[in-house]
Amino acid sequence: MILGNTNLHGISHVVVDEVHERSLLGDFLLIILKNLIEKQSAHSSPKLKVILMSATVDSYRFSQYFSHCPVITAQGRTHPVSAYYIEDIYEKLGYRLPSDSPASLHYGAQVKDKNAPVGNHRGKKNLVLSGWGDETLLAKEKRNPHYDATNYQDYSEQTRQNLRRLNEDVIDYDLLEDLVCHIDETYPEGAILIFLPGVAEINMLLDKLAPSKRFSGTSSEWLLPLHSSIAPEDQRKVFLRPSKNIRKVIISTNIAETSITIDDVVYVVDCGRHKENRYNPKKKLSSMVEDWISQANARQRRGRAGRVKPGICFCLYTHQRYEKLMRPYQIPEMLRMPLVELCLQIKLLSLGGIKPFLSMALDPPKEEAIKSAVSLLYEVGAVEGLEELTPLGYHLAKLPVDILIGKMMLYGAIFGCLSPILTISAFLSYKSPFVSPKDENQNVARAKLTLLGDNLGDATDFSIDNRQSDHLLMMVAYTKWEKILRENGGQAAQRFCSSYFLSSSVMYIIRDMRIQLGTLLADIGFINIPKKFKIYGKGKESIDNWISDTLQDFNVHSSHPAVVKAILCAGLHPNVAASEEGIAGTVISTLKQGASSTSEGRTVWYDGKREVHVHPSSVNKHLKMFQYPYLVFLEKVETNKVYLRDTTIISPYSILLFGGSINVQHQTGLIVIDGWLKIKAPAQTAVLFKELRSILRSIFKELISKPQSADVVDAEVIKSITHLLMEEDKNDK
Repeated sequence: MILGNTNLHGISHVVVDEVHERSLLGDFLLIILKNLIEKQSAHSSPKLKVILMSATVDSYRFSQYFSHCPVITAQGRTHPVSAYYIEDIYEKLGYRLPSDSPASLHYGAQVKDKNAPVGNHRGKKNLVLSGWGDETLLAKEKRNPHYDATNYQDYSEQTRQNLRRLNEDVIDYDLLEDLVCHIDETYPEGAILIFLPGVAEINMLLDKLAPSKRFSGTSSEWLLPLHSSIAPEDQRKVFLRPSKNIRKVIISTNIAETSITIDDVVYVVDCGRHKENRYNPKKKLSSMVEDWISQANARQRRGRAGRVKPGICFCLYTHQRYEKLMRPYQIPEMLRMPLVELCLQIKLLSLGGIKPFLSMALDPPKEEAIKSAVSLLYEVGAVEGLEELTPLGYHLAKLPVDILIGKMMLYGAIFGCLSPILTISAFLSYKSPFVSPKDENQNVARAKLTLLGDNLGDATDFSIDNRQSDHLLMMVAYTKWEKILRENGGQAAQRFCSSYFLSSSVMYIIRDMRIQLGTLLADIGFINIPKKFKIYGKGKESIDNWISDTLQDFNVHSSHPAVVKAILCAGLHPNVAASEEGIAGTVISTLKQGASSTSEGRTVWYDGKREVHVHPSSVNKHLKMFQYPYLVFLEKVETNKVYLRDTTIISPYSILLFGGSINVQHQTGLIVIDGWLKIKAPAQTAVLFKELRSILRSIFKELISKPQSADVVDAEVIKSITHLLMEEDKNDK
């Protein structure tokens, strides 16, 4: 997206590119532009010219939105691309869809009750399943609901039979394998680009293609997976060209749809599926949903084949689905993503009430989604009163990170553990440094544990218990990499990354992000960058070393994991989960009734509403004993289960200091936090922490309002709190 001038005042034109993606930022900008145009028109000022560009935009809707503005169509520069749909592919290959294929509606058919009387229908089914009859006899039993015989009168009986029994929601990997081999055998040179919805599907196809004779030897090196979990240096191989007579086959997620262009692709195979995030404001969790792509997505994928010469797109869906069943355009992000950061920007730019502003969007979000976002802003303390931006909200809006991560950074500066928190914040805002090569999951898990088990130099407080944290793992990985890079150079750092399944390029990006985030904190007065860095233009290494310096006031507690984990709780709350031991009795009985699985010797976690599961990539996934019954996490994602990503075990004191409302039950000697988290402690302890909370809020409010005027680390309350946290950690070891 290109904007002529971010100020928008006194400019004559704005160019907005790739509007078809309908991102949150894009739709937000469109509302601002619409308002600006209307205000200029009302005051008869010089007209602002806005040019929206896209190859697949719904031009009619955009024209309507901007008061029926003119639409100009320009001839594209790509070569023509022929499209073949699944019915054409069946004909070309003479393919027969077996009844035992997962893509067949007859797959897995079983007789539920063996003792049931044998009627004509069941008897016929048993004969067929036993191999004694024609499978077509089952057609009456299960039939593709989207099959319309009138559309396929010119096709063979075998193709029509395939389509009748086809389960369109399942990818046929046998067909995919046959099709790739067919293209390689019969079509001229040119790379093949295959679109699949996710990493698991990519690996499944690789497992089918790699053992075949056609892709043996040197050819196997050009079966290239492409997705976001692959290290950037490995992704670059898709742009290379193989030697003559070797076919490059790229198997990709939708990362290759618009993000990159591979110039030697001539053949595209489109499965018609993708995975996208959907946010449920009621449950307050994101789901990774596999769904059909839109017609616009299909055209984008098809266009990948026409970059260098006329190409061919093989679509693993019917022409009828493309024309009648696919939605015209992808669901805009505003209708399927959290709106918290967007709402914060609306208040920062003084654009009025959040709900009235968002109601002017091209596709306004549901009221429930707006309420959920505003509710979190109040909970975090970013707004108060009638949606008035607080000093904290002002600073959070200035930081280009999730508001929970932004709050964590501010607390990190206040509590003297900024360097590790900056590292963790950068990773959480970008992506994990760990790469997962195919079939290496166990080795990656071992590498993570080895990293945490090594000596950490200055961090003498680390113990096995303190290592129950994905966030501390990120910190350790970066600390070790940075030290090796500084002392032994780039090649040694690269070898370190290779040994521990780390992406070298991601580590360099994290270093740049740390510097950027540290500079932003300096801009709002939380730290002071020495003048020598500004005057003499010191390099990245020098600034990063200064940010990491444990002698700086903002780093005095950087080597104490107990403090770092407490700050994680301060930032990530209310993203807390607990095991049965840490949940109030009245709540746990209700939660256990709704639980779907037995413990089987493992710890069962709950988020206060439902059973949740630690993500398989976490270092906490396979542990059976935990230091404390509480953890914080970055996000919840629902696939086949509700998973918690990036988890850290936290202490009761962390919850008492940075959790929600405190309810003291004097008779039972229990403290209940947020209405469901249980902590065993005397009433005097609860009173102490209530008082600490009150003083801390006052200090924090003052520091947020006037960060330059306060000597944070010398504050007696901050010292007392950090001492409490470290003592608790020592007593529990």
